[in-house]
Amino acid sequence: MYRRILVVLLILIVFLTSCNTNTFTYSGESENWSADLRVTQTSDDYQTQDFRLVYKGSDVDAVGEVSYLVESMGSFGRSGVLLEENGTLTDSDEANPTNAKVTEYTEVEVTVEWNDNVETFVLSKQ
Repeated sequence: MYRRILVVLLILIVFLTSCNTNTFTYSGESENWSADLRVTQTSDDYQTQDFRLVYKGSDVDAVGEVSYLVESMGSFGRSGVLLEENGTLTDSDEANPTNAKVTEYTEVEVTVEWNDNVETFVLSKQ
């Protein structure tokens, strides 16, 4: 009997813990690029930001190396990266509990540089 109660309590704790996540999705585009950012915050105050950048043009090979910066509560980015064959680029960033967290009111700005070109655009909460 004690074992059944313990199992039920453990299942309940796992279920309640998994319900405490917040997810925010942001999207935006410029003339040559579109981007999505998905922010997932867990009950232990960790935050994961999954970023996807897409080249809207047809000649992906002509883009060359790309540098980008995602700025919100903190920032992350990469430089000197190449797009995948389908013109996309993905990245992920994790913040620990001491970092500032994204909220539903956070502004997200993306800057992309390639072939001596620069575009900056805002991602809006979806």
